[in-house]
Amino acid sequence: MKYIDILGKHLKSDEVIDVLECDDLDVIYSFDRLHENQPDEYWVASKAEGVQMRFDEDQVLNTLFFYIEADEGFSPCEPDSLGVPIFDSRASARDYASESGLSVTEGEVDFLGVFRKWIKIDFGSHLHHSEFREGKLHGMSAFLPPKAQQDGGGQAATRS
Repeated sequence: MKYIDILGKHLKSDEVIDVLECDDLDVIYSFDRLHENQPDEYWVASKAEGVQMRFDEDQVLNTLFFYIEADEGFSPCEPDSLGVPIFDSRASARDYASESGLSVTEGEVDFLGVFRKWIKIDFGSHLHHSEFREGKLHGMSAFLPPKAQQDGGGQAATRS
C-alpha cells in the first residue's frame, strides 16, 4: 500500500487503521480552543517515516505531508512508499503537468525567513504540492481539492 491510497479515507477505515497499527501511531485531536469557529482536526505524525496526516472534522484524511528532507523532527520519508510522482525541480514538475494535460500553479515566498519556491499540480482527484528550498526538493503534500473536502471526501484515485 502507498500513502496516497489512503487519501480520502475515513480515520476508522480498515486501510487507515492498518497504517496506524503497523506503525503504532497515535491520533491527536485538535479542537477550536479559542472559539474562532475553526473546524476540529485530527493529526497523525510518523516522524520516523517522514509523514504527517491531517483528517478533517468528518475524520476524512484530507492532507498528507511528506518530508523529503529531515525537518521539524521528521526523518526523510521513503519515496517509494508515497505513491506520488517526485520532481527534482519545478521545471520537471511543470513538464510532467504539461505532458499530462494537468493545470499548475506556481509561486515563491519568503516565509519565516526561509525562501521557498513551490508548484502545485491539479490531478483532479487530488492536488500535489512540491516545495523547493535552495534549489532542492524539501517537502511535498497531497491533498483533496476543496470540493471533495466539502462533499465529505471519498476515495481518491491517482496517477503516478
